[in-house]
Amino acid sequence: MKKSISVLCCLFLLFTTSLFADNPLTLEEALKYAISNNELINASAKTKEFYEYEFKASKGKYFPNFFLDGSVNKINEPIVLGLNSARTAVIGASVATLTATGTLTPQQIMYFKEQLESKIPNFDMKFQDDLFYKFSVGFTWPLFTGGKISANTNAKKIELSVSQLEYEKTLNSTITSVIESYFKAKLAQEARNIRKDYLDDIIQHNNNAQKLFNVGMISKTNKLRSEVALAQATREYQKSQRDLELALVILSDIIGVDVKDSNLITNFKKIDNIKDTKYYEDTAISNNIALKNLKHKKEMISQKKKAIKGNFLPTIATFGKYEIYKHNLTLFEPEWVAGLSARLDLFKGGQDYNEFRAYNTQLEIIDLYIQNANKMVITAIKKYHHKAKTALEQYESLKSSQELTEENLNLYKKSFTEGLATSIEVLDAELALEKVRLEQSQALFDFNVAYAHLIDLCANSQLLMNKNIGESKENEK
Repeated sequence: MKKSISVLCCLFLLFTTSLFADNPLTLEEALKYAISNNELINASAKTKEFYEYEFKASKGKYFPNFFLDGSVNKINEPIVLGLNSARTAVIGASVATLTATGTLTPQQIMYFKEQLESKIPNFDMKFQDDLFYKFSVGFTWPLFTGGKISANTNAKKIELSVSQLEYEKTLNSTITSVIESYFKAKLAQEARNIRKDYLDDIIQHNNNAQKLFNVGMISKTNKLRSEVALAQATREYQKSQRDLELALVILSDIIGVDVKDSNLITNFKKIDNIKDTKYYEDTAISNNIALKNLKHKKEMISQKKKAIKGNFLPTIATFGKYEIYKHNLTLFEPEWVAGLSARLDLFKGGQDYNEFRAYNTQLEIIDLYIQNANKMVITAIKKYHHKAKTALEQYESLKSSQELTEENLNLYKKSFTEGLATSIEVLDAELALEKVRLEQSQALFDFNVAYAHLIDLCANSQLLMNKNIGESKENEK
């Protein structure tokens, strides 16, 4: 019965470990999957493209605007200048003059009048038909706007820079998130492997205990103790297996690829000579994306203030227009016109003045935000730098502990086979070694994650993109 338990444990080990043996996954591959599948990164890239076009469009305001202008128009009635009263007066004066001579009979005078009526044309003049067409070409070109055009262009350029920073921020945060999730799964895998080694040793110890009991070299208590340890080690291994499966599911969700059956082959790394806090503080103050965004926001507010200031100055532009379709032109409409225009708003209820003061206040507010953000970034740098250093120190201190526990375990194993040590002593030595190995893996995990956050704060996460975290040692020199 006891032998069958050992056999079942061995079969279980062979089955579960084979699940992860054939699908290796490196950290670099996980990062590439995440970046290609992340919707936020793709959206940030599209946003950057949008602001590139916005910036190009703003520069077009420096150039003249040429246009074609056409229309079809219908009015209620034709526009006519009524001059027939003058015609009637002319005919009447002529008839009166002829009558005054007294040389013609009334019939002759009437005939003369009829002849004038037929010979003198209608004096009414039509200026515009009730249906008419317009078609012209023209241009406008602002020559001076008080700096509003340049301010708008500069603001669009800043928006483009902000969109680039947002893209980098999203990319860096994704890299950091993948590194943390990958190494969480790696920690679970290491814990599973350590539990497996421990279970293998307990199975071997249980087999030895059974043999020694059979020949009467150890007591039944020692044998039962080894069986209890075997059952407990099996439960711990099964739990570590489930923890690994969950960690791989979470990693799969983050990178957008199913890696639940993968074997994570990128090992934990460490940097022996990590730079001091001041180096990372200076780098973060210069490169941190959140700080850069605040500084860009301040520049954008300054450009808006400049544009408002331009409202206190006149706007000067040149313009021109040429009528292509001349058929419907009236006597008072020219074929072409060109000139200069100027406009200066004299009173707008204090709108521009108050907006100008509002932007001054906004600049003071953003300065306070920048000061606060500087403090928060420096605090975060100190936090993650401390975590990274502490994790390295913890790992180094565990090296001697591992050597001691391994030596003790070997000693107790030999003593046990000779009947000079108890099963409890062997199991305690096994547990001590397992504990040290787990703590070492945890320390390396803590360092890798803390260092990734440290690099993220410095806006250098992309340095980790094509290399393992430990290979960044060259950047530390």
